[in-house]
Amino acid sequence: MNKINHQYFASFIALGIVLIIAQTALAQDLKPEEIVEKHITAIGGRTKLDTIKNRFVAGASEFESKLPSRKTGGKAVIASDKNNLMFLASFASKEYPKEKIGYFTDKVSLPWVTSGTRSPLGAFLADHEKVLSDGLFGGTISSTWAILTLDSKKPLLKSGGSKKLDGRKAYAIDYFPKGSNSSEFTIRLFFDSETFNHVRTEYRHTISAGQDKFGQLGRQAGVKIGLTEIFGDFKTVDGFTFPYDYRAEYRTESNSGTYEWVWGVKVTQYLFDQNLAADFFNFEEK
Repeated sequence: MNKINHQYFASFIALGIVLIIAQTALAQDLKPEEIVEKHITAIGGRTKLDTIKNRFVAGASEFESKLPSRKTGGKAVIASDKNNLMFLASFASKEYPKEKIGYFTDKVSLPWVTSGTRSPLGAFLADHEKVLSDGLFGGTISSTWAILTLDSKKPLLKSGGSKKLDGRKAYAIDYFPKGSNSSEFTIRLFFDSETFNHVRTEYRHTISAGQDKFGQLGRQAGVKIGLTEIFGDFKTVDGFTFPYDYRAEYRTESNSGTYEWVWGVKVTQYLFDQNLAADFFNFEEK
């Protein structure tokens, strides 16, 4: 009897230890609101960020596709203010000479890459305009960054727990744009648990058979689409901490196969409060 009681007591203690460890782990995960405030402080603070009229980012562009296999590069410019974002990248390729992505005063602008066609990245953004209108694309590189405009955009934020990214713990926040009711398209933001830098955004969309409509070329039932933005090589300049390495990895999976494309920008400099023309933010020929 004593032996049985001893075993029972030992099991009870072991269970108690497990519960304490689990509760401690849960307590360490922060609420989305706490992560947001720590993240804004990590960038440089809201007061300091509000002093910037515009931001001009220059660097080298990269592009790679896995099937067909090709790799090229050129120059990249990302310009923004609180209401506008302009992403320009050139590539040494006749088939894919440039990429233009814009959000100008409440309007998405995605010019054709070549006559009547868009790149996979451009097509994805055309189908998911909230990525641009909510200021998600480009993360903290852009002045339109979604986390800085939560009061006006009013998305729903939910805790996504934590995850290991490249061996480091990161907090996840599930982001639901205002008015969004789609369970097939999800957005998840990741923040380093120590620095609170924004290190990744994952967009996932699964197209079911019921979503296909007549005339939507290039879509087929059961296709899985994923765009992942990855940010790294953070440096502090003029009191602001921004990423100097950016990658956008786009992947589709379906019965016809798996296709992958990667865009990258190696930032060389951040410039603030440039003297931009009043009509600077558009893609029209000047």
